[in-house]
Amino acid sequence: MNRFAGLLAGLLIWAGLVLPLPAAVPGPADPREGAPVFQTAVDRETGLVAAMVARIELMPQVAAWKHRRGQPVLDPVREAAVLRVWRAEAEALGLAPDPMEEFLRLQIAWARRRQEGLVAEWRVVGVLPAEPPDLNAVLRPRLDEVGRELLAAAFLAAGEALPAAADPWARLAGLAGLAPAELRELKAARSALRRTGTATLAGLRRVGILRVGTTGDYAPFSSDAGGVLRGLDIELARDLSGALGLQPVFVPTSWPGLMADLRAHRFDLAVSGITVTAERAREAAFSVAYLEDGKTAIARQVDAPRFGSLAAIDRPGVRVIVNPGGTNERFVREHLRRAEIVLHPDNRTIFAALAEGAADVMFTDGIEVRLQSRRDPRLGGSLAEPLTRAGKAMLLPRDAEWRGAVDAWLGPLVTSGAVAERLERALAEASGEKRL
Repeated sequence: MNRFAGLLAGLLIWAGLVLPLPAAVPGPADPREGAPVFQTAVDRETGLVAAMVARIELMPQVAAWKHRRGQPVLDPVREAAVLRVWRAEAEALGLAPDPMEEFLRLQIAWARRRQEGLVAEWRVVGVLPAEPPDLNAVLRPRLDEVGRELLAAAFLAAGEALPAAADPWARLAGLAGLAPAELRELKAARSALRRTGTATLAGLRRVGILRVGTTGDYAPFSSDAGGVLRGLDIELARDLSGALGLQPVFVPTSWPGLMADLRAHRFDLAVSGITVTAERAREAAFSVAYLEDGKTAIARQVDAPRFGSLAAIDRPGVRVIVNPGGTNERFVREHLRRAEIVLHPDNRTIFAALAEGAADVMFTDGIEVRLQSRRDPRLGGSLAEPLTRAGKAMLLPRDAEWRGAVDAWLGPLVTSGAVAERLERALAEASGEKRL
């Protein structure tokens, strides 16, 4: 540890919080030994509360170490320094610094009250507490770990709603030194945490996390099957995270809400077989494309000969089914004038609906026609050639450093053909999955 890092760590230890160091932080708890899953609101809050509990539970040892050496609990200069460091960390993570400072200030005050209460008890009874574990050899590494967890958990919680069905914060009720009114104040400060910008790569490396937005409804790229995320893009996101020294945390998004989630900074990049479009490029950056694909038509095999051209499809009486919010709907709205458009909001069941006669045709990407035709023999492509051509890529914030880091890793994999090989494996695996 260099001299500057050591100084900051010392300041944070004094207040019961340590500056997070670059290290991997576990994502959402999952009993399936590291299987990629969506992080839930309960996962998020449980991690945040656990970090707060772990820190306050160390205060008796911190207080004992100070008391035995005659050191005061309160040091306003050091506490102010801690808050300045926390603000800087917040800004690097794209978080509003004032709410983050208030959130930490309340926890510092809680830690101080806890230590002061213990010292007062020891003085009343006239008993010197037992020698605690050594600060440098035992307490400091533990405080480092808790500090990483706390900043990472606050980063994940910022801007997100508290869970509706469960309240992990109930665990804090009744803990020493935290009155009910103070708990409500602390919870309100957590709810005020918000995102204001893009997290820098350096900031993410400080907490060891990469938030990956994905829809989970577009095999073979991203499929939420049985609670586990699978697909080419999930594999790529995990490997990219590892190459950057980060741990992926998968965040659910949707096709109608994809760009709104980007604007709200709910993820650091998004993967889901996302098509590069001019509209999206006005707000976002894209990685190098890892697949060129285009819109084509899929229908029931028995009807496919009837729909061999766009003109044959765009006729009165033809029902074209579409999932709203993405490039499929955009294509349909731009090219169809006479056919009936049938909206189907669930991308996981849309092909079953088509096969069962809820509509006659669907427009989608060629790779999905290949997959669904293999999954369900009732379906098949009807056009000889795709009607459009576009790339699929990772959706990124407008940040040159971000794009440079992603392309430096992804570009060689595309050029070598490794991504194409992975896509074929993902396609074969998805073809054998139980129908979604």
